[in-house]
Amino acid sequence: MYKYACLVAIYSSDDCRLTILPLVKKHLNQKRILKDGVCIIVKKCFKTAAVILATVTMLMAAGCSGAGSDSIQIGTKDDLKDKIIGVQLGTTGDDLASKDTGAKTVERYSQYVDAITSLKQKKIDCIIMDKDTADTYVKANTDLSVLDVGFEPEQYAMAVKKGDSELQKAINDVIAEMKADGSLAQSLESHKDQKGVAPDYNTGATGGKLIVGTEAGFPPYEYLSGDNVIGTDPDVMAKVAKKLGKELVFENMAFDGLIPALQSGKINAIAAGMTINDERKVNVDFSDTYVDASQVVVLRKTSVKK
Repeated sequence: MYKYACLVAIYSSDDCRLTILPLVKKHLNQKRILKDGVCIIVKKCFKTAAVILATVTMLMAAGCSGAGSDSIQIGTKDDLKDKIIGVQLGTTGDDLASKDTGAKTVERYSQYVDAITSLKQKKIDCIIMDKDTADTYVKANTDLSVLDVGFEPEQYAMAVKKGDSELQKAINDVIAEMKADGSLAQSLESHKDQKGVAPDYNTGATGGKLIVGTEAGFPPYEYLSGDNVIGTDPDVMAKVAKKLGKELVFENMAFDGLIPALQSGKINAIAAGMTINDERKVNVDFSDTYVDASQVVVLRKTSVKK
């Protein structure tokens, strides 16, 4: 009735999947550890289905209790305790995860898109990130959800080198104008699905170049469209460049490298949805605020506590 004398149960810890495969008799009484999980030989398993059931139960209990398992349930800030949390390196989310959550581990990524990929692959339990950007990514990934757990509100501003009052004033003037005429709100709306258009970079301007540092993985504030950095921050800085008679040029780099680049003179300003805080004020001068923001938790829909 049975062609094989034994079965092998192969468990993959990446997706909590158990595969039952037949083996030949010479493999009886063996036990092996595989790279992607556990391999257990079940001897004479044709005699009882209970042996296979016990194997499945053991593997699922042992392997599916960590990051990415269905047992992860998050509904409040307190539920972040002992979780594996993803963040973008050097951001407010990084600071919150490290100091305020009691996380088991904080996994740091250069770009949010890499954190999103790890979350979908069940390598981390959740991500702490900015709400507007979270909404954009979740809209494109319907298996994910956004959860507000009550982090303190924050505000974004552009940053210039300490003492650069001329550029700071030009930015402040543009922000005030865009708030007053409604173009700032229009810009945010137009870029929320990453389908906005590039601003006028004032290419060929005779007044030199305004070099702005950013991390172009932060929609709707900055993202790539072909080779162009576009978004609300570029819209603001394009008007600043035109006011100063300069050509707008972007330097795309890791978020945690922006302030060092500004201090070294590699860039003239930072436009990257940067939150104002006391630590950063020591190293840069901020413009007036242009957006009220907040941090939220992004998680798999299966991890949302009912």
